Amino acid sequence: MPVSEATTANDVVGQLARVRDHARELNAGDAITQMLDSVADALDQILGEHQGMADELISAYEQLGIVFDVTHKLPTVRNESEVLSLFLRSLRRTFSSYSVFAASRSSSAPLRVLDCDTDPEPWLMKAFQNAISAQKATVQPIDPPSSTGVVELMVAPVRSREHSFGIILITRNANTDEFRASDMMIVESLANFCGDLIRNHRLVREMREMSVQMVRSLVNAVDQKDEYTSGHSLRVAYYATRLGSELNLRDVDLQMLQWGALLHDVGKIGIRDDVLKKEGRLTDDEFNHIKEHPMRSHTVVQAVPQLADALAGILHHHEHYNGKGYPYGLSGEDIPLQARIIQIADVFDALTSNRSYRKAFTWEKALDILSSEAGQTVDPKLQQTFDAMIRRELAHDETAWGRMVNAASAFVQDLGDEGSTHQEFAP
Repeated sequence: MPVSEATTANDVVGQLARVRDHARELNAGDAITQMLDSVADALDQILGEHQGMADELISAYEQLGIVFDVTHKLPTVRNESEVLSLFLRSLRRTFSSYSVFAASRSSSAPLRVLDCDTDPEPWLMKAFQNAISAQKATVQPIDPPSSTGVVELMVAPVRSREHSFGIILITRNANTDEFRASDMMIVESLANFCGDLIRNHRLVREMREMSVQMVRSLVNAVDQKDEYTSGHSLRVAYYATRLGSELNLRDVDLQMLQWGALLHDVGKIGIRDDVLKKEGRLTDDEFNHIKEHPMRSHTVVQAVPQLADALAGILHHHEHYNGKGYPYGLSGEDIPLQARIIQIADVFDALTSNRSYRKAFTWEKALDILSSEAGQTVDPKLQQTFDAMIRRELAHDETAWGRMVNAASAFVQDLGDEGSTHQEFAP
């Protein structure tokens, strides 16, 4: 209710009270004073109802404001941890006179207080334990008050349908305002909103993990065609992603680079075994058949619209910097960056792996060969960056190469989940 209206109504009540008192002084009669009392009571009731409506409107406005603020910042949120951080910041800004705590809630792990630099006090842990079964926002008294002076707390479960993720506690000291029903509405709305967002992020993560496993199965099927190239695609993805990180590519570009590297040879599943596994020199016809695999890989991956940004690396990873590669004879920086990165990773892994026609080279020898191919087969600037990266990690540790090969051979990483922290409502 606007302040001007409230002021006018209150003035009327005040004037009415003065008239009623004056009527009594004048002995105006019971009928008149009773009528004035009835009018005053009616006005009080109307004002109370209007004030209640005003409180509800203010509460609704606050809820909309908080939800709008959270929604406005959602495009910057990448994972469950950041959802929780955004949610807690909004609550602490809204309830700045109170203390806000969060804890994970899972049947398979002990209760864990989040975003807390020190061990939680016993009364707080007890409060969380008592709140585990909460199905909606409630206010509970603390009797006797805690050692920190907390006299009351609000409990709100963070949930989405049948899934429970955590618990929010907001504590109140004796010198702060009591919780209102509208406060519970705000907290419950935010907790439900947070629960839905967390559930969505978990569904996306599960779909990513399923996609990774499907891609890995496809890559394994290709690798099994030739024992000498088993694990090649995983290692190429590892080296390519490491080089992409060294170049400070964005996460989304790193993810597409990784997919492209993993799937760059998937078209070999359509190459004849007698050609793919031949130990001797290939005939021109056989080599032309081998050269079909980038196009075949492109055709396979093209059927997945979500991987459209990985197609350039897949199609062009056998182009040469001097223009003498295939399938289109692109040269220099006309070759997509993704393809130039995959090519260096592809050549390096081929050189450091056993083949039917030769033993693996040492990593030092492989880097020397790559250096000799700079400006011919591979991008000279990328070759220098890759060379410096590998030497930085391996040059002074004899055991580092073995660890790198093991990491590369097991490599399938979901870049979209990087940045998760202890704040996650994880089971």
